Amino acid sequence: MSETLIFIPARSGSKRIKNKNIRKVNGKPLIYWTIEYAKKYVKNSEDIIVSSDSNYIHKISIQEKVRFFKRPKNISGDKAEVYFAVIHALNKIKNSKKYKYIALLQPTSPIRPKNMIFNGIKTLEKNKNFQ
Repeated sequence: MSETLIFIPARSGSKRIKNKNIRKVNGKPLIYWTIEYAKKYVKNSEDIIVSSDSNYIHKISIQEKVRFFKRPKNISGDKAEVYFAVIHALNKIKNSKKYKYIALLQPTSPIRPKNMIFNGIKTLEKNKNFQ
């Protein structure tokens, strides 16, 4: 069993900021910074999944050598819950890897504490109510 799957949901539509997940921040698309953060946490980029309905985000995922799952339209709209995108990804990998934890990283929050995932898992492991 692998320890942690990092899941990055990045749908293309946004009501307030058009194409926000691919807007340039410091010369790179916003989602790039979340992928880079995830790569620092895992040893194997197979443990990172980007889920999106965007062909451009697919291209970025390929360039960054992380797994990409094309999200169906019925779970890509502005009212779609991210829960369904996670279930979609887990169903795609159900016969390969099993994970103990899933860390969900929103691309719209690229500034994160250095050990956020590690510290979160440590907290879960200490608290018997989460096991």
